[in-house]
Amino acid sequence: MIKSAIFEPNLLNMSPKSILFSVILFLSGLTVTAQYTEKINSNRPGTSQGAFSVGNNVLQLEGGMGFGKEKHKILDTKTNVFKLDYTVRYGLLIEQLEIRLNGTFRADGVKRTIGANEEKINRSNFEVNTLGAKYLIYDPYKKPKEKDSTDYASLKSAKEHYRFKWKTLIPAVSAYAGANFVASNNPFTFPTDASISPKFVVATQNNWTTSYGGDWAFVTNIIVDKVTTDNPAIGLIMTATHTVNDKWAGFAEFEVQKSDFYSDNIMRIGGAYLFDQDLQFDANLAFNFKDTPSIFTCSFGASYRFDWHTKDEIIEQPGLEGGIKEGEEEEDEEGEDLDGEDLEGEDFEGVENDSLKLEKTPFINDFEDDGFREEMEQDLDERRTEERLERERIEQEKVDKKEGKKFKKEEARRLKREAKEARAAEKAELKAEKEKQKMINDIDAELDKMEQEQGVDNELDEIDKELQELEKLERELNQEEEKEKKVEEKQEEKKEEKQQEEDIDAEYDKYQQDQAKAKKEEEKRRKKEEKKRLKDEKKRKKEEQKRKKNEEKDNKIEEDIDKELEDFDE
Repeated sequence: MIKSAIFEPNLLNMSPKSILFSVILFLSGLTVTAQYTEKINSNRPGTSQGAFSVGNNVLQLEGGMGFGKEKHKILDTKTNVFKLDYTVRYGLLIEQLEIRLNGTFRADGVKRTIGANEEKINRSNFEVNTLGAKYLIYDPYKKPKEKDSTDYASLKSAKEHYRFKWKTLIPAVSAYAGANFVASNNPFTFPTDASISPKFVVATQNNWTTSYGGDWAFVTNIIVDKVTTDNPAIGLIMTATHTVNDKWAGFAEFEVQKSDFYSDNIMRIGGAYLFDQDLQFDANLAFNFKDTPSIFTCSFGASYRFDWHTKDEIIEQPGLEGGIKEGEEEEDEEGEDLDGEDLEGEDFEGVENDSLKLEKTPFINDFEDDGFREEMEQDLDERRTEERLERERIEQEKVDKKEGKKFKKEEARRLKREAKEARAAEKAELKAEKEKQKMINDIDAELDKMEQEQGVDNELDEIDKELQELEKLERELNQEEEKEKKVEEKQEEKKEEKQQEEDIDAEYDKYQQDQAKAKKEEEKRRKKEEKKRLKDEKKRKKEEQKRKKNEEKDNKIEEDIDKELEDFDE
């Protein structure tokens, strides 16, 4: 139900036997239940969120609609408000984790008086859409201490039974982190707000069950919203819910909002009706304490869950957190043997056993009747069966762990053996590669020896000698050219001496000399070209011979290598 306050019968109208039985069931339930409850756990009709989730693999839908009016004294406006709010909650993976999507759609009709005219403005948009996750950080009802477990002897004392326990003031604590998504040009948000902004909530919850006032739950939410925007907001919500009977519950809530855009204090009161364990209907009224604007809203809603929760998570009792201790298995087996034997006529003083089948306990005799006793025995036997099954599960986990270690050792041995075989194969491959390289080197040495014997190098030496002769001829030509230059210089000197005597003869002689010089130069040029052609021809022939010899040599080497490799493979 609302804020995890479980609907139970009003204890004021119950008999002492029923009170005792209910208290025993409640205290024993604290040691074995997680956050999943048999009845729906809704956050409606308030706006706060409880510390507990809906339970693993549970999908819960919560929604409602509201109608109201707002009046702003300074702006002189009257607003008709219509709201639709929704929440989708899903318990994911573990009992402590809940994924949550919630939002509110608002449509306003604002009437404003300007002079003698009345203006009406219609606006609508989502006030907020938030997606986030809630995780239970601390649960005081989980794993109670040994001294907090059910003690039947203490129930004989009314003073001890009705005494207030201060440790119940320690709340369950959860943390919520999410992101707000708002559309641009939204009339219900600050103009400069980002379209995506973070939201953080710390939620605490106390659950109290009293024999004189039924079930109570107190929830607080500390909210830090839109911290990355120009308009950050903080808030505080305090919600108290009370179970009237197994169908009806009431609530009261006080909310404080503080930001530069809007600040307010809002009060909500209302109630909820549990139709069945998966469906709840609710209604509430909301109002504030100021006139800028004043708020009055009436809302109706419902909550429904799809319960796919298949297995309750067992919270281990003290002594079971680390598994079965040494000696406990033997004691458990002895206890089972005692339970299986015929117990009539035997004395079992000093034997620890929580079954009422051994003998009647003194405090049970005070309120004894057969039906109540049978219910007590059935409940306690179920608890013992659950503990035995939990011990068997833990023992099976130990066996599975041993088998897992054995499998890991065998797997490690197999991997080690495969690695050793791989190293041996790699060594054999390297050895074969070395032998192959050695064989190739031997073949190269033999080929070099064959080439020397066949006189291939002698032919290359002859070609080199021819080239040297060509170079010598070229040097001789150069010397002749130098001598001719010297002769020409002498002739030019003589020409200058004669030029002064006879100009005509000198010009003729100069002409003759130029002709002779041009003829000689032409002859030299032809000789040089001829020498160069012969030299290039010889070089080309030499390179061609070298290329052919190299090709023959390579072909022969490849044939020998292929032959040797074939012999090696065979």
